[in-house]
Amino acid sequence: MNHSLAATAARFSLVLASTASLGLAQLPQSDAPPQSPVGLLKSPGMPRIYWGQTTRFTSAWNPAAGIAFDGAFSWADDGDEDGVALDLNVAELTMQGSISPSWWGNFALETNSEEVELTESALFYMGLAERTSFRTGKFFIDFGKQMQIHVHDLMTPQRPAVLREYLGTEVPGTGFQLDHWSPIGDETAFRFSLGLFGEMEQHGHGFLFEEEGHGGHGGHGGHEGEGEIEPLLEDRRDFQDLIITARATAMTDAGENGILQVGASYRGIPEFAFEAEGANLAGDDVDFDADGLDSSVFGLDLTYGWNSPDGTKGWTAGAEFIRAEGTLNAEIVNDGTDQVALELFDGDAQGWFAYADHAWNQQNNVGIMVSAFEHLEDERPEDLEYTAYWTHFPTEFTRVRVAAIHMDREEGEDAQALMVQLTGYIGAHGHPYNW
Repeated sequence: MNHSLAATAARFSLVLASTASLGLAQLPQSDAPPQSPVGLLKSPGMPRIYWGQTTRFTSAWNPAAGIAFDGAFSWADDGDEDGVALDLNVAELTMQGSISPSWWGNFALETNSEEVELTESALFYMGLAERTSFRTGKFFIDFGKQMQIHVHDLMTPQRPAVLREYLGTEVPGTGFQLDHWSPIGDETAFRFSLGLFGEMEQHGHGFLFEEEGHGGHGGHGGHEGEGEIEPLLEDRRDFQDLIITARATAMTDAGENGILQVGASYRGIPEFAFEAEGANLAGDDVDFDADGLDSSVFGLDLTYGWNSPDGTKGWTAGAEFIRAEGTLNAEIVNDGTDQVALELFDGDAQGWFAYADHAWNQQNNVGIMVSAFEHLEDERPEDLEYTAYWTHFPTEFTRVRVAAIHMDREEGEDAQALMVQLTGYIGAHGHPYNW
């Protein structure tokens, strides 16, 4: 399509208003929020934004506050456990607003009725250079097209299995990040980010099946004996040992009403340790530790989006390949005597996910997702997860989703689930997602 970024800008109001629309469009200068480092371009596969009647883009200095509720009724058969459940996946309080012409901030407070977690609390500075932003505080890492997004804002009922295994269901970090985007020619836009973090967490809510004792840095490792394994980061360490994230991505027009996006992502942990507590056959407590460890996760993603000229119908399809390397896991092993040891998994593993989503109008869309990954252990058994769903929006601020999920496990029993999910938004709702 031979339209420049400036020419496509005139269509932005339709793009933003249409829930299924796409478009590589820069905001018109007269309408562009000067304090917004994100949202200037519409990227395929990103979630709907429920700004409500008050947003951080208004001229008032009052912060935009909102509440989101996400719950589900589900039946699941996960090997030893099966039955129905009613779950509050998350209740979330968000607030964001301008501090000065060059600064604004946001925070998100979440609970699942068992614990309360501050998942986001960050300040954004836009005074460095044009199309450049700097954020500092606590926020989700910029990895692929998914990890910035909260689970309750996904177009699918849960995070793809490969991301849950190698990164976590949700991964907020405490640090700072630099973002910059620029046009390349008339039809392409390029963005990169670079982040440094002193702390990084893994949240486990938002999926139906219990993980079977596997997990990389950020969660519990697997174990054969009795005990728990915790990955640890030192409170203070050398600058070169900070956690690094990086992403580079580009979008370009593809056909009359299509957008194609490609990206590459990286997360590196150059220094961490495992600590464990276990017991031998005699019942004696045994402590283990292993330090000086490192791990890396790489990702390549491809996303295509198409929308009808009136913005009421659309297709979105995407895929992402993930590879993990380094010290990825640990387990407590018992050799049949009174000796126990902490065994590390040093090596590599890989996985992928792919999905397709069709919106046949502004209120209904259906989709499928497939995700496969190798477990983080020597034998690398593979799991394959299938998801099919239908999503209906009765109103702009209400979402109902019906989903069926099947997990095919190479080791262990298969699992399946049916769920009905209800999500509601009060007031303004939106997170600082970037494309």
